[in-house]
This record gives sequence, structure tokens and C-alpha cells, in this order.
Amino acid sequence: MLPRFFLIAVVVVASLSGAVAAQDTNATNATAATNKTAAQPDTCSQQITGVLRLCSADYVDGEAVVVLDSDVRLSVVMTEAVAITEARQLRRSTFVVDGRTELRLPVRSTDGRAAVTVDTGDVLYGIPVRTQNTLIGGPFTASDAQAAGLGAGLSVALLTIYLVARTVYGRTEEAERMA
Repeated sequence: MLPRFFLIAVVVVASLSGAVAAQDTNATNATAATNKTAAQPDTCSQQITGVLRLCSADYVDGEAVVVLDSDVRLSVVMTEAVAITEARQLRRSTFVVDGRTELRLPVRSTDGRAAVTVDTGDVLYGIPVRTQNTLIGGPFTASDAQAAGLGAGLSVALLTIYLVARTVYGRTEEAERMA
């Protein structure tokens, strides 16, 4: 009876872990597609001015990487903008945007956050480029939480069934209570 129980338990756990593994693969592919879209989007939909649009903003190796798209040749000033806890100089640089242009500016992160401003002369536009890092990263969805809950519940149930079966069939070395 006991070997049959273990065989059934192994089959159930294997079938459930396969579904979760397949789900993780799909989530990974979706995340890769999302990251690719965020890095090089097809459209720059966030308007700064009538002729200047924001395509993307990232924080890479201590630099703010901002991609702007302009219909006309335009000069902009990008300035570091962070929450300052002590007096220090902020980095600033002038760039010429003509079509889709990638701008890079060294930025110091404060408490896991960093931002830059883009000044066109008429408009001063703030762009956050970094958020707080998490211990376990990734965009988690409700299905990820459900899979984790299902796995935890099944592992507790299987362990409980195993301990009860071991006690009922006398496979335990612990003495039984008489009183």
C-alpha cells in the first residue's frame, strides 16, 4: 500500500510541477517581449512638447539613458534631478535631438531612485529613470501567486499524508502513547 501511495504522490507532484514550469517559460517569454518593447518601442507616445516625444527612460550602469524623438532639430538640456540630502553639484549636459536620439547622462542614485529633467527652453519635463530594487525581481502576476500557493498547499498536504500513513501503518520508530 505504501509504495503505491508514494507512486501516486510522485505522479501528482510531477504533473503539477510540469504545469508550473510551462507557465514559468511562458512568463519568461512574455517578460522578454515586454523588455524588448520597453527598450525599443515602435511609437514614442509620451508628448513633451508639440514636436518632442519621450520614447523610453532607463538606468544603466550609473547612467540615465533617455530616448527622445523630435520632428525638427532641437537643442535640449538634460539635468540630473534627485532628492538631495546634502549639498552637491548636479550633472547637466546639452544635447541636439534630430529624429530618434539616445541621450546618456551620469546620474547618482539616492535611496534607489534617480531622475532627470529635460529642458526645451519652454518646457521643463521630469523623467524618473530608476525605482527601488526588490530582493526578488520580476513582474509577478496573479497566476504566479496562485501557482506558489498551490505548490505550498500541496507540499503541506503531501507531508501530512505521509506522516499520518507512516504512523497508521506502524512504520515509525516512535513509541505510541498508551494513555
